[in-house]
Amino acid sequence: MLTHAVGMLGPYDDIWWWDNLTHIHSATVLGGLIHVLSRRLGVDPEQRVITGVVTMGILWEFMEYIIHASSRRVGLEPILVSYGKTDTLLDLVSNLVGAILVLVFGDALLGNLVRRETE
Repeated sequence: MLTHAVGMLGPYDDIWWWDNLTHIHSATVLGGLIHVLSRRLGVDPEQRVITGVVTMGILWEFMEYIIHASSRRVGLEPILVSYGKTDTLLDLVSNLVGAILVLVFGDALLGNLVRRETE
């Protein structure tokens, strides 16, 4: 959330890769949550992390487009900006990168959040 908040102060417009960074961060937070919940339920998180992050990413991009288009239609400054198809694709790829990072490092970095059964 911090990278999104800071981005609103200017980096989104000034630093070309800032949007990708924020999508990777958001995807790792969501993917991490899904990973921990999956491990707590005793299921393999791989499919759930990828599916959850990709699904939420698509929903976010759709919501971003609707808010942007609706704001423009009624003459208001949009709080979310849609920059087109290429930006949407890069956002979704960045989300996927975040999900993959969670799968690669999740067990090592999030293991303390998963209940350990006592012997």
